[in-house]
Amino acid sequence: MYLLIGATCVVFLASISFLIYLKRLHRSAAYFQTVGEYVQQGKLDDAIAILKDTLSKNQRIAEAHAALGMIYNKKDMLDEALSELKTALNIKPDLISIYQEMYLVYKKKGMEDEAKSALESYERLKGSK
Repeated sequence: MYLLIGATCVVFLASISFLIYLKRLHRSAAYFQTVGEYVQQGKLDDAIAILKDTLSKNQRIAEAHAALGMIYNKKDMLDEALSELKTALNIKPDLISIYQEMYLVYKKKGMEDEAKSALESYERLKGSK
């Protein structure tokens, strides 16, 4: 009898945990959709504000750092872009799109060796997936 009650509690707690996970996932997807829409509309400062607000609550979101780096690149804030992209890579080194963006930033800055290195890292990771 106690075993059945215990198993029921475990299933119930697992269900609640899964629902919380799904809710967070949905919120995260909606958040990135909003940022993407702002970027498409040219509202880069609004997108930056959302990303900075998110990162003020949790600095470990690699995708937010990457998005911020990409937006800074669009605004030609190249040092800030590189800083955010490097932070994203430190958190999640297998985000291959970051290497593409770093390549673009390095090219804009005239840093050919670094651009080549970023492109090689991208190609290497792309080939391993």
